[in-house]
Amino acid sequence: MGQACHEYFSVVLENDDELKILMTLLGMDFLVETPLLSNEDFSAVFDFSAAKLPQLKKEEFDNIYEEWLRRSGRQTSMDEYGQLIFLTERGSSWNGMINRFVLRER
Repeated sequence: MGQACHEYFSVVLENDDELKILMTLLGMDFLVETPLLSNEDFSAVFDFSAAKLPQLKKEEFDNIYEEWLRRSGRQTSMDEYGQLIFLTERGSSWNGMINRFVLRER
């Protein structure tokens, strides 16, 4: 029997290019997309189980966030900052999980 995911976090991105930018900034340059043709909720999964999320200090996150804004063209806001700040808190615990992946909603 499969193990249920007890921890997840939603991030709203405009497109796959923004996902690629974000993952590259986190040191994950290559994500394999697997289409989920028969799933009603999600169109694809990107597995990054083989990679580790960086464990960022606030200063490191702030640098990545500024670069994120520059590369993505997005505007800074409390919502934008808040949807990414989880990266400073979750790296260690998520790296201990066997599977880590991104799901793209339909």
